[in-house]
Amino acid sequence: MIALALAVLCTSCFSLIVRHSQRAGQSQLAVMGLNYVAASVAAFALSHSGHVSPPTWQIGVIGGVIYATTYLILIQSLDLKGVAIANAITRLSVLIPVLGSIFIFGEQPRPIESAGALLAIGAMPLLSLDRGVGGARLTHRQVPLLLALFVANGSCLLTNKWFHATGLIAERPAFLGILFGTAALVSLVAWLLRCRRLGWREVATGMPLGVINFGTSYMIIAALDSLPGAVVFPVTAALGLVFTTGGAAWLWREVPGRLGRAGLAVALAAVVLINL
Repeated sequence: MIALALAVLCTSCFSLIVRHSQRAGQSQLAVMGLNYVAASVAAFALSHSGHVSPPTWQIGVIGGVIYATTYLILIQSLDLKGVAIANAITRLSVLIPVLGSIFIFGEQPRPIESAGALLAIGAMPLLSLDRGVGGARLTHRQVPLLLALFVANGSCLLTNKWFHATGLIAERPAFLGILFGTAALVSLVAWLLRCRRLGWREVATGMPLGVINFGTSYMIIAALDSLPGAVVFPVTAALGLVFTTGGAAWLWREVPGRLGRAGLAVALAAVVLINL
């Protein structure tokens, strides 16, 4: 449970820092690249594995491309009139690793854990859509973008479960180093082609963001040692939204409305069930 709690803390801090960088008008491509560089360095610094197995390399490289692609899609989605729509899609993409854990990896969560996971999933649209979408209607061009965001973000989460299923516990830091290193290379190419803007503010944001990003993935994989993925992923997402919502209310006075308060209550009920 400690790993799950730390995963929630890390993902909450990650969301708040990204939100801060957006509000400050920082280059998202620069923050993205620096984030992955710092995450890769942190991972390799903790790696004591002299040998890296082929599955670790393969899943790490594939995962890195998926991670970077997801971030690029997310940057595009932020230009939508209703940013809350993109946020909701990102959170609901947790359904992909949940279903993967059950149907691909054959997990059988306890009934009480399944009930908690379902409550957590139910809390996410309430929390995500609380701020509203400003009456924005999706256009035919925007729908494929949001569908891509759903699939890509869910695939990122599923990558962690995929590596965990290999049982290569000693190679976790190396796996994350390869994953984030690959994502950093993709980000560098995107930055060179589209932006080339970099300042001290992006550095001050991207570097700690990367360490937190590494912590999120590492703790999620560690949490999978004691809990099924059908529980870990929705609870991490739902509670991450709880703390992110609270942090946004405190920092920027983005106070949740009725939907948000209902989502908080449902998410907390989910945690109670998971711990019974």
